[in-house]
Amino acid sequence: MEEVLKTFEDLATTLAVSGITLLGVEGTVTSCPPDAASQTTACGPWDGRVDEVVEFDSPDPLQAVDEAWWRLACRFDLFGADGEFLLLVNLHDDPYDSDSYWARVRLQEEWTVAGSNSSTINGPSRDGLITMSPTGTVIIEGSTYQDYMSVLAVPSPHRASAIRKFTEFMLRDGKLSADETENVARWLALD
Repeated sequence: MEEVLKTFEDLATTLAVSGITLLGVEGTVTSCPPDAASQTTACGPWDGRVDEVVEFDSPDPLQAVDEAWWRLACRFDLFGADGEFLLLVNLHDDPYDSDSYWARVRLQEEWTVAGSNSSTINGPSRDGLITMSPTGTVIIEGSTYQDYMSVLAVPSPHRASAIRKFTEFMLRDGKLSADETENVARWLALD
């Protein structure tokens, strides 16, 4: 079976529907590796994790998810210069075949990060919702559980045990390029 990857234009079009402008896709990992960011839900309060719960029976659960994400994004300084932040995207058309990268994005005047499925947070590119500050100092994720949805923030993710252990495993495994290894090691050493 031939591997099908999303093009920059396809991804830009998908994100634009959600009111998000695609500025670029990071080709080199400069802080938290995308796969390690998926460990955010394994972090606990001892890692500084902060959750905002949204019940499925809320009047508009997706709007409530967007509002919770915005509050956490402002509280933990998600946005960089000119409102940029990083969004985890899968470049494979098959959601079960992950080829994850950080995309540099910016919100338009009207936006949604929750997605379009009222029973789950499927994110603006339908790959879920994991965002990170350009400096790698906070990860904010949307997650769906059996009875509710949650938007959670992990400040200083380089210190969070689950993310740190997974990142250290990636470094030992040798799957990162030499530049990425150096960048990730520098990120892990942040104060």
